[in-house]
Amino acid sequence: MSEEKPRSEAYRCGQVYAVIEVLQALRPGGGWKLSGEGYRIDTSVTPMTNLRIAMSEVGKHYIEARLRHPVGEVDKVFGMLRDAMPLKNDFPGRLEGEAPGEFLQGREDQIALIKKETSLRLR
Repeated sequence: MSEEKPRSEAYRCGQVYAVIEVLQALRPGGGWKLSGEGYRIDTSVTPMTNLRIAMSEVGKHYIEARLRHPVGEVDKVFGMLRDAMPLKNDFPGRLEGEAPGEFLQGREDQIALIKKETSLRLR
């Protein structure tokens, strides 16, 4: 059995981004903002501001997604948010070096996990 590598704060931020991105995309009208590549790249470098804004809206996305999709499946996605959160009290202000890549990898891995563990149809 292999040991799981500890997730960096940048990787965790990418996981948070993915959960919110999926919840936003599941609501009526879809998720134009977080699914945009420019916004994603910007957040991978300066996550604090964009993730704070996204977190302030996540409840709305969650409720609206539950109106349109199977409640249990949406609840699985929302439940992943807790495990994805960074261990520190806040999101990092700026990511440098390899950290933006870790953010993007965390996002990709989380989306893959959501696709694997739910029956939701994601783009």
